[in-house]
Amino acid sequence: MIKPFKHTEALNVLKEGAKVGELVRVAGRGIYFAYDPGWLATGYNFSPLTMAWDEKPQLARNTSLFEGLHGPFADSLPDGWGMLLMDRYFDSTFGDGTHLTLTALDRLAYMGERSMGAFEYQPKAEKTELTGPLDICQLYEASIEVQEGETPAVLTKLRLAGGSPGGARPKAIVALSADKKHAISAFDALPEGYAHWIVKFRALYEPIETGGIELAYAEMARAAGVTMAESDLLDVQMPGGEVERFFATKRFDRDGERKIHMMTVSALMYADYRALSSIDYPNLLKLTQVLTRSSVEVEKMARLMIFNALSHNHDDHAKNFAFLCHNPEKKGEKETWTLSPAYDLTFANAMGEHTTDFGGRTPGTPTRKRIMEICKEYKYLKAEEYIEQTLAALANWRKVFTRLNVPHKAGEPIFNVLARLHLDFEK
Repeated sequence: MIKPFKHTEALNVLKEGAKVGELVRVAGRGIYFAYDPGWLATGYNFSPLTMAWDEKPQLARNTSLFEGLHGPFADSLPDGWGMLLMDRYFDSTFGDGTHLTLTALDRLAYMGERSMGAFEYQPKAEKTELTGPLDICQLYEASIEVQEGETPAVLTKLRLAGGSPGGARPKAIVALSADKKHAISAFDALPEGYAHWIVKFRALYEPIETGGIELAYAEMARAAGVTMAESDLLDVQMPGGEVERFFATKRFDRDGERKIHMMTVSALMYADYRALSSIDYPNLLKLTQVLTRSSVEVEKMARLMIFNALSHNHDDHAKNFAFLCHNPEKKGEKETWTLSPAYDLTFANAMGEHTTDFGGRTPGTPTRKRIMEICKEYKYLKAEEYIEQTLAALANWRKVFTRLNVPHKAGEPIFNVLARLHLDFEK
């Protein structure tokens, strides 16, 4: 018997077990958030550029985005893949089409304590917990069934492990042992030697080398001076004997068991990540300067801009840049913000041009001249040095592919495109 569905009208928002505020849906008005008095006395503003720091209930800065959610909480919801798994759950539990009636609060209640970032939401929509060992091979095979639409039901382990990360590609969050040979639920207490990771599966339309290419990009980005999280390839033998290689990256919103507050640029600036040019690189550098007040962090953003430009990463939308908020170390000190490690770096055509543009006369076309103009506003930036370092890192692609056992033939079409792109950057 299909159980009736009841919409969520209010949610408590928690961070590391402490109540930070409440979200309430008011019919005809929208979703209000009010900081908890206890958090106002001891905490900090989750979004200092767009949220008021007082006890009054407040609507989101832009209620037309994120289904009316405030930016920090909109980041708790997944994108395409996680949303698909969530919708399958609601339709199979409450009847076909239920997902069409869901509100943003319904979705946050479903996420509970499984969201990326620091927030947890109560009451949770379901009591199901994911514990114990996980089989990466089984999760991948289940992801194929979901993509092929062969079954309306979704393996519970896949739904819970794969339901929170952003992005369209199938993936799962797990805890991996130090040797990365054993995976367990990320929602248990971490055993000694385990850490939180994201494992990316390949989509049906993607080649078998997809994971290897993304790891090669991560290594070239590091060589170019881009700050990256630890990453690796997981070799998984399938039932038929073939080996799949999945890109895995260590989560930077976790420090052991501690959850770190994270905000994407999309959430910080209410920028629609699905739209071309909702943000541009000159403003990304300004945002980094204003939020972090650090030349080190601005340099990180400049290096990431240059790598995206020279590596043909057109999927550089506003959700693919994020900042981390660090708690004050001593009483009376302010929280600090830093640019997160870069992520989702790979050759991508996206919508045919860079999703984040470069401003100027031809906003979607990066050139050496335009990048030099953007960086000129910051006297400490050494744009020419960063460009040369990035060109050298990308020119080394064959050695990187060889070391990672990725066939050169998988990289040749990519780097033929890059060779043409780099003509403008040659001195």
